[in-house]
Amino acid sequence: MSNPRSHAIALHVEAAKRILAELDEHAATAMHALEHDGGADFFAAVDERSRVLSELDAVVEALAHERAAMRDTSPDDDEETGTLLADMARAAAAALESHEQLVAHTRRERDRLGAAMHRSARPDSVAMQYATAVAGPELRTFSVRG
Repeated sequence: MSNPRSHAIALHVEAAKRILAELDEHAATAMHALEHDGGADFFAAVDERSRVLSELDAVVEALAHERAAMRDTSPDDDEETGTLLADMARAAAAALESHEQLVAHTRRERDRLGAAMHRSARPDSVAMQYATAVAGPELRTFSVRG
């Protein structure tokens, strides 16, 4: 890339790809935490994903600025930039796929926990039958006073 703007775009694309890979890793961490570690680790991973997404936002904004400034470049620079952007798009697609998996996994866990809470609120028919059988006849009391 001979154009300084093309070089800047290449740097931004590499930063975006690194950030997208980090998002992918945090999605895997969040899913693992949801399955094994519990709520605190899950929420920490989700918070970290939010921080990383704000970094990505800044990089994409800088990339858009550089791209807009390159409007009068040579076709060779456009071709090289297109290749870089296509590479970044593949990384973005992988990060989006892991995000969708995280969302689906989180929904399943939410539904599972919701169903468990619903079941725990209902009286258990077997326990009720057992309690009735064990209680036996009604207890009678008597008064000492007569």
